[in-house]
Order: sequence, then structure tokens, then C-alpha cells
Amino acid sequence: MAKKRTLLHEDPRWEDFSDDFAGDLVGFAIDVVELPPTPQQITLYNSVAPSRSMVSVSSGHGTGKTTALATIVLWHMLCYPQSITLLTANDMAQLKATLWKEIGLAVERIRRGPYGWLAEHIEILANGQMRIIGFPDTWFVESKTANEKTANKMAGRHGEWLMIIGDEASTLPDAVLTTLRGALTEEHNRMLLTSQPTRNAGFFYRTHHDLSKLNGGDWTPLVFSSLESPLVSDQALKELWDSYDDDERRVRLLGQFPQESGKHMMNLPAAEAMYRRGRIIGDDEPYGWVVLSDIASGEGLRDKSTVVVARIIGYGERGPDARRVEIVTVPVLTNNVRSNRFAGLVAESGDPYDGVTYVVDSGGLGINVCQDLEDMGKPVHRVNWGNPCFQNKNKDRYMNLRAQAMHQAARAAKEGRLSILTGEHRKTMLSQSSRIPKTFTDKGRIRVPPKHSKEWEGMPSPDLWDAVCFAFLEGLIYTASQEGDGDGRSLGDSLESEAEALFDDVV
Repeated sequence: MAKKRTLLHEDPRWEDFSDDFAGDLVGFAIDVVELPPTPQQITLYNSVAPSRSMVSVSSGHGTGKTTALATIVLWHMLCYPQSITLLTANDMAQLKATLWKEIGLAVERIRRGPYGWLAEHIEILANGQMRIIGFPDTWFVESKTANEKTANKMAGRHGEWLMIIGDEASTLPDAVLTTLRGALTEEHNRMLLTSQPTRNAGFFYRTHHDLSKLNGGDWTPLVFSSLESPLVSDQALKELWDSYDDDERRVRLLGQFPQESGKHMMNLPAAEAMYRRGRIIGDDEPYGWVVLSDIASGEGLRDKSTVVVARIIGYGERGPDARRVEIVTVPVLTNNVRSNRFAGLVAESGDPYDGVTYVVDSGGLGINVCQDLEDMGKPVHRVNWGNPCFQNKNKDRYMNLRAQAMHQAARAAKEGRLSILTGEHRKTMLSQSSRIPKTFTDKGRIRVPPKHSKEWEGMPSPDLWDAVCFAFLEGLIYTASQEGDGDGRSLGDSLESEAEALFDDVV
């Protein structure tokens, strides 16, 4: 007859273990998981450990948040009998790829350490669940996507030892977090929210403001800056700091909420400065010519087809090779040209210039224009800026090519690398360029909201500014004009090195 399995609470070692670590999360991390915590993690552990704790963590990159969450999940499950831990997030696939991966690694560290016997009582399932063997319905960890249906189900679970953890909580629906908060009815219940601070509204934002203990509320607000984390090297910090704008630094590095003034890519004074700075590309530099075209998609009088002619030089986003652009002329801004004639207008716009690259929005009717230009033998760069970026650094930073191009154009305008040399359609250019909305995704990536959403505040399609932004698209390669003397390198040498620089970060 098979010997009956000893359950966790029956193991004579468990009671002493629970007595030692139930109130000592820092000690659990050091002695049980054998992963010495950073000062920021110690602050988090000490804040979470007390019963009835409600903690909200606003965090930048590289603060060890995910590793700390894995330790907290295991601490709560192993130290408290019949405990229930509920994990929720908007992106369950990401949760499984990050937090559940860290949980698995932590279990293996426990297995190899002095408390290895605990690991024999843990069963990790494939569907984002974990349980103490022998207690499938009463002693477990489960994860659910954040929506009202799952929130009501999760809130229906009660117990003396209940903990709710919301990851990337800045984007979790307020109704979900309010429902889950209302489920914490017993003495030893806890709730923990963690996120990059991507928006100035919502439940997570309020836990750091009117709901925080600093304002008489229940929530302990913690702010973890990448600059104070020993897990991020000084070199990495400097590179990120130099590449980010002010709002990105606040959100992605400092763990602070974006400034209200940061809801647009740039403001009106920055846009007006583009008209005052004059030439920024020397005649002796190896610049190229681009004709940038955005094709109306049939939205009526508010939607216009656009052609912009520009000089362009550089492939970087900062330093001496940072891209510089001069807008020379805007020959077309109209809703009166049929799409089957538009390719001819685009080609004519580039005829006076040497080595022109034609950059054309290929969505909707634009695909026909691209094909017509290609049939003419013109070099065409098709724009599909709803697509994701292809360089790893930009995949992590931007939701798609649209966000990348618009953000880089705005940054160039603010840094003096974008100049408008023509007064054509100035009023339209200023209105559009200064009102492009900017938000952040749950991962802190820059995002341009869908057109006609509330963030656009009734603004019509910014066709003119769209075309200008094409000049800053990742992967746009131009041909150096023979008009400039350059630096002595052959055109082939220049293009080869520039192409290598563009693609060296692609997997």
C-alpha cells in the first residue's frame, strides 16, 4: 500500500518556518529564496508584510520589480495556510512571459537551498496557476486578465489570507480595481499594485495622490527610480537618459507621472521656432532630397492629399549624425486631385532635384500611387506606419512606426534639427504639429492615439504634418545628392555604412 503523502501543514518543519518568515518578507528573500534584495526591494517587502497593507509602486526600468513580485507571491503562498493570491493584468501573455518565469526561477532557487523541502509541495500549472499540492481549491495562486467579468469572479473569493496583485496597474480599468479593492474584507487581506506611471488619471494614479496615506487615504505610495537602482549600470542609464525626452525620463526612468504639458508631442512655441531658424544643412554636406506624400483616404473635405519636398541628412537621433531636415516647399495640399492623377504630381514635384527618394503612405489609395511611381522607375519608400518598429530599441520605445516618426520629428523640432524654409500653409502646419496627442502604453511605450479619439480634441487628420514626419521614419534611406561635396567618401561607402547602422539592432 502506497505511503500517504505528507501535506505542507503536516510537515513538522512548516510551523517553525511560518513563525519565522510570515512577518519577515526580507528574511524570506534572503534565507529562503536566497536572493539578497536591493534597498528598493527591501522598502517594498517591508511595506507589503503587515496585514491589511495596500501598496502602490510607481517604477522606472530595471528596479527589480518583477523579481520582487515573484518573491512576494511565494512568500504569501508558503507562509500562510490556505492562502489565496490573485494576479491580474491587461496582458496575460506578458504576465506569463515575465512574472511567471521569475516565479519558476525562484522555486528552483528554493529547491536548491536550505528550505528545499518546501518546493516539493509546490505545483506550477501551465495555465498561469500554482498551488500547494493537496489543496487545489483552497491554497493557490491564479492569474486572470483584467476585465469586469473576471474581476467579479476574483472578488467573489474570500479568505483570511487573501492577496491581490495588479501588474501594470496604470492601464487596468478603474471598475476592475475598485471591485477588487472592495473584496478585501478580512483582517489579513492585502493588495499590491505596480506599474510604470503612464497616465495622469485612473485608480493607480489616485493611489499616489488623493487615495495615498500622504493625503489621509489607505495606500502606501512608493516611487522607484532607475537612477537609484543598483541593477542598472551607469552606462545604460546615461544612454537611456540621453535618448529620452523629458516625459520619457519621468515615466521610464524616474518612476514619475508624465507632466500635463506632455500630452502633446510638442507645443506651439516649438512649432513656431521651426520657421525662424533658417538653413541648418550646409550646401557642402552630403544631404539627400526626399518627396514626402500623404494620400487622402476619402474622408471628405477634412482629409487632404499632401506633397512636401525636403532636404535630409543624418541617420541618428542624437549627436553629430542626428537627422536634420529642411522643408523646402509644399507644392500640394488639396482634396481636389483624383488618386489616379496624384502619382504624376508627386513625380513632377521631385523632377527639379537630384537623386530623389519618394516616401509615400501606402495605406488605402496610396498603394496605387506607390505602384504608379514604381512603374515610372522612381525609388519609392512605402510607409506602413501602423506597423511595429524593427529595431529592438524602438520596439521597446514606441507602439508603432507612426509614434516613432512623430516623436522623432517633434524632438528634432525642439532640438533645432527641423527647419521650415517656406511660408506655404504655415497656419495649417502650426495647428497640426502643435496638437499631436501623445500617450503611453502599459509598457511605457510612446503611442499616438487613433485618429478621431477623444485625445485629438476634434482635430481633423493632420495630413501635412504626417508627411513631414515621414522624413524621420526608422529605416528611411536617402541618396546623397551630387550637389554637395560631402566628406570625400564615395556614395557607395556612405550608403553601405548608413545601411549597416540602421540594421545592426535588428533581430
